[in-house]
Amino acid sequence: MRRFKTFTKFKLAVLAIIALAALFANQSMAPNPALAPNCRVVHISDGDTFDVACNGSAKERIRIMGYDTPETYYAKCPAEKTLGDQATARLRTLTRNRELTRLIRHGHDRYGRVLAEIWLGDENLADIMVREGLAMRYTGGQRADWCAALAGGWGEVARP
Repeated sequence: MRRFKTFTKFKLAVLAIIALAALFANQSMAPNPALAPNCRVVHISDGDTFDVACNGSAKERIRIMGYDTPETYYAKCPAEKTLGDQATARLRTLTRNRELTRLIRHGHDRYGRVLAEIWLGDENLADIMVREGLAMRYTGGQRADWCAALAGGWGEVARP
């Protein structure tokens, strides 16, 4: 009887090892959810919002995290509208005919848009837009008053 219990325990241990090995093998083969295979921008709303389709799936509305651009539709002053249009045009140029390399989702905002970090090549899209003077860093909460910021001389950097 003792030999039977030992043999059964041995078989169970071997089965557990095989199951764990299979589990880890499947995890390493699973796609990285941060990678964005075949994700392409299909519509741009403004400088920080676009629609993306991945692998032929239904499109998602994305609010790009890490920065904020001036409004284009509800601008409060002509300077905000102008810079917002420039940011929109630049986002269009950056994403035209390019696959996104990383798309990391972080839930949804109050408008139902997917909040996501976006990479083009090895660079975060937020870093590009801020560096080029088309956006301000944004991590949530109260948005900047673009008209006041622009009237105060913010953004006096070379723009594409």
